[in-house]
Parts: sequence; structure tokens; C-alpha cells
Amino acid sequence: MKVCRYGCVLVVILIMAIFIMSEGSRKIQIGYDITRMKNERARLSEEIYKLEFKSDKLKKPDKISMKVKEMKLDLGVQNDEEIAVVKKFHKHLDKKMELKIEA
Repeated sequence: MKVCRYGCVLVVILIMAIFIMSEGSRKIQIGYDITRMKNERARLSEEIYKLEFKSDKLKKPDKISMKVKEMKLDLGVQNDEEIAVVKKFHKHLDKKMELKIEA
């Protein structure tokens, strides 16, 4: 009977030791994952900074005009007199749209 009790206690102690070791291992793995994610975050922050700098640089008018010249596009600035805005009101279209709206 004593041997059975000692055996049961030993089995419980072994199970607890295995559980404690697995939890310790899991904590270490989580620590490595956190470190990896922090490094990835720092790398992505640096990449965002570089891309924003490049984007701001490309938005400058002289860069845009240089790209247009490189692409050999025939673009020019339009005067206000050259721009025509046409507004035509169609009453019959508004009535048809009101009739077609259904819930």
C-alpha cells in the first residue's frame, strides 16, 4: 500500500514537473516572439519614414514637371478661359429617378 502511495505521489510530481517545464518553455518562446515583433515594428517604422520622405519628395512641382518631360507628355497649364463648364438640367431624368426608387 505504501508503495502505491509513493508511486502515485511520484507520478503527480512528474506530471507537475513536466507542466512547469512546458510553461517555462512557452514563456521563453513568447519572449522571443515579442522581441521579434519589436524588431519588425522598428523596421516597419523606419520603412514608413523612408517612404513618406520619398512621397513628399515626389510631390514637389519640379519633380512632377521633370517626370512629365521624361515621359514626353504634351501637357500644359490651361487658362480659365479655355475651361468650359456645361450644366444642363434634365427635369425628365429627375422624375424617372424618383419613380424608380423602391425600398
